[in-house]
Amino acid sequence: MKALRRALRLDEIGLLLLVLVVYAVGYIQLTLTTGSAELVPNARGVLRILWPSMAPLLCFVVLSALTHRYQPRVDQLLLPLTAFLSGMGLLMSARLDPSLAILYPNTYPNIDVRQAIWITVGCVIYGAIVLIPWDTLLRARTRMTLFDWLAHYRYAWLSMGLLLIVATFVFGSDPNNSGVRAWLTIGPLTFQPSELLKILLVIFLASYLEEHRGQIDGGMRIWGIALPSLAALVPLLVMWGMAMLLIVLQRDLGAALMLFSVFLAMIYVATGRGLYALGGVVAFLVGAVVLYRVLPIVQLRVGLWLDPWTQTRGYQSIQAIFAFASGGIFGSGIGQGMPGIVPAAHTDYVFASIGEELGLIGAVGVLLVYLLLAVRGYGIALRLTGEFSTFTQLVAVGCTTILVVQAFIIIGGNVRLIPLTGITLPFVSYGGSAVLMNFVVMALLARVSVLQRGVSESSL
Repeated sequence: MKALRRALRLDEIGLLLLVLVVYAVGYIQLTLTTGSAELVPNARGVLRILWPSMAPLLCFVVLSALTHRYQPRVDQLLLPLTAFLSGMGLLMSARLDPSLAILYPNTYPNIDVRQAIWITVGCVIYGAIVLIPWDTLLRARTRMTLFDWLAHYRYAWLSMGLLLIVATFVFGSDPNNSGVRAWLTIGPLTFQPSELLKILLVIFLASYLEEHRGQIDGGMRIWGIALPSLAALVPLLVMWGMAMLLIVLQRDLGAALMLFSVFLAMIYVATGRGLYALGGVVAFLVGAVVLYRVLPIVQLRVGLWLDPWTQTRGYQSIQAIFAFASGGIFGSGIGQGMPGIVPAAHTDYVFASIGEELGLIGAVGVLLVYLLLAVRGYGIALRLTGEFSTFTQLVAVGCTTILVVQAFIIIGGNVRLIPLTGITLPFVSYGGSAVLMNFVVMALLARVSVLQRGVSESSL
């Protein structure tokens, strides 16, 4: 019976259908509570509201069916977790700014459908990475699997990411007036190169650590203490340091903190030495003090964290506090709160909006989904054995850490656990390049999950 359930992917389909039902109810409630009840006179009216809003979520059901056909060994929790968070992002975008989602196709004839389009495109990218037999195609030309190919060209990937970051210094823009020129505009598209860099950096670190793992783990000994070989450590620190420096110079501190955390996590997993992680934490604290003294924006963020009431720009943080407080345990209900009072509620403070309208229960529910994602992602890395236990394991750790640390940074900033930094809540905050890159991260994690227990794709 267990084998039959795995073959039919019943768990995945059941969870996806549950997600669809939950958000269908959410969209109907939002419509009824925001003055558009006239659009729901009958079943046809309900359908006219639901189909455009739910269309991106239906893509996940199609992906599940295709996965059953072409990649039945993919982990069955990854897609439902992604669907839940994406659905939350669509629902909150529709709630906070209807121009960012499809909610009322008749009321807003010239509506911008960006968030729905980004999620749909993300599903297509996820399907292309997971479902296409890349190992077979690449072996025919290069005799390498997909992960072999990614590892082989590690310097090319990282160089491409660094060049894009450098390009933002010359051609970058600041469409949100946040003071950070971290976006590039190419034709009608505007994207953040740092979102792509985080994936490329994970691939580079995984490949480099696989090749030089022994030297970094203890290539030389001084006074009986095992230390990493400088010949292996210096190139790693130079390439990683260049990425960090460019991002800090852009004042994209959220991305810098996230990449630093990913670096520490991968170093620890590759070597198993807590001393390296401790050294990284000390280096972070020293760097934080230096940045606080050098960069005014860091001083402002810390000041808003410690005491927003006495800061001239503390309005946003104070309104977020009120939003959480007014939500209480059960929340005001979808469409019945006032989350729009918080500036940038659909990006930096989307979690405060969830806390207000869905209450403590809804906020904790979202946190549990990220916790499940962390458990599942790190579990995939732990279950890799044999020839798949180094590079792919580090890729799984890096991809999982990207999502988990992003969630911690922005949620911690919303609840004033740490200073707020400009970063998105994965899949939930509005943002095109962030949403697409998160789908790439999940696709790589799903691709790694195929290799669990040492079973290669070619042997399926």
